Amino acid sequence: MPSLTKSSNLALAALVIILSSLPVSATRYAGEFLEIGVGGRPLGMGGAWCALAEDPASFYWNPAGLGRVPAITVWGMYANQFGKLGDPLAQHSVVGAAIPITGSVLGIHWVRLAVDQIPLFPDYSDSSFDYRKNQINGIPDGYFTDSEDALFITLARMNNVVLDLGWSFFELPIEIPIGLNLKMIRQKLYTSESFGIGADAGIQVRWSLFDMFGKPFAGQVAIGVTYQDFTKTELDWHSGNKDVITQNLRVGVGYHQPITRWKSELNIERVSNTRYPNDGRLGLEYIWDKKLSLRFGFTRLDWGNFVSGHWHEVDFTAWTAGAGLRYKHLTTDYAFLKMELGNVHRLSINYEF
Repeated sequence: MPSLTKSSNLALAALVIILSSLPVSATRYAGEFLEIGVGGRPLGMGGAWCALAEDPASFYWNPAGLGRVPAITVWGMYANQFGKLGDPLAQHSVVGAAIPITGSVLGIHWVRLAVDQIPLFPDYSDSSFDYRKNQINGIPDGYFTDSEDALFITLARMNNVVLDLGWSFFELPIEIPIGLNLKMIRQKLYTSESFGIGADAGIQVRWSLFDMFGKPFAGQVAIGVTYQDFTKTELDWHSGNKDVITQNLRVGVGYHQPITRWKSELNIERVSNTRYPNDGRLGLEYIWDKKLSLRFGFTRLDWGNFVSGHWHEVDFTAWTAGAGLRYKHLTTDYAFLKMELGNVHRLSINYEF
């Protein structure tokens, strides 16, 4: 079997070295804005996007998937987070680019979550009940903004390996892209501000069942693994206060089935995450003539909250849907999520040079 490229070996070696770093206790909900996800295509599939990830949004789901981007691509996404479409409770946006360079792909992305017009009230915690009863009128002293930003720099590379199973069997071509993220995170809430640096690593393995069994209708099998925040990312709030983002191992198994009779393709993927208990996702995508896409996703996890001073797990289940339209070099993807706080609409646009 041919050896992997020098850059691939260096990336994998760096991963092994950093994984041996000293343990740090994680803080629940640290860097939570990065849990929202990015990209109309993967979000329409319920976040089941790891083994089959292949578009610019792959930097978030599996940085190895960025190695599949064939040309310079710029893209952006906007999402209203609950509330009305024109007046959401929060605004979530992404802008970035993927640039192939000498066999590798460089990705640069900026992720932002902003909540405007948060009311500011005086602190009455040390005041008497009678004083508070006479002073509190429900009118805020002012308003402030919560802004959370992350800059991702990604390097991914595709590796093609031929697995020789011997003269009595066959040779099996395998695609093994790998990728690394470096991310810088900044959060600002009123007068408090934090900053942190972390990293993610990902790998995919994909092969064709046609090469294994010689069946013309057979598709491709893919396995993807992403290790998010393997550097034990810390958010420093200064004055000795630090939050540590919980590490997450994302594992996906996907299948790509071409349907030549109808000029169609079918993608299905199952993904699990370790950050929250029982976090499982299932995504389905149908593509017609590489122009029109229909998507469906299902997400289930055990969320949690504090009630009367005790931690309680809450079962969270969500269905998502989405669609995509490609015209020449322009692709538009839309994803929809229905929740009790309000509907969430995500729209992303890609332009491939």
